[in-house]
Amino acid sequence: MKEKSHRMEKVNSMLKKELSEIISEEIALPKDNFITVSFVDTTADLSEAQVFISALKDEEEILEVLNKQSGHIRYVLGKRIRMKKTPKLLFKKDIFELNISL
Repeated sequence: MKEKSHRMEKVNSMLKKELSEIISEEIALPKDNFITVSFVDTTADLSEAQVFISALKDEEEILEVLNKQSGHIRYVLGKRIRMKKTPKLLFKKDIFELNISL
């Protein structure tokens, strides 16, 4: 597996920050939930970005809402950032879950 360049790391970090803000400000989601953009993985040609999300509850429903509204989120993202191409967004469940037992 090829390592990400410094440029791609910066792009992914910027996308993560902006998407976190857009989701909290623009998308109608239950307020009693805590939603986190864990990380973003963008293809080298910037055509697609996988956005990994975690939530305290109703994670599957939230992913469904975000994927349905991905076009709107992409539009808002394109207005906020300066990139040649705004990537297509694909929201996925965070693959790194903590298993904490009390």
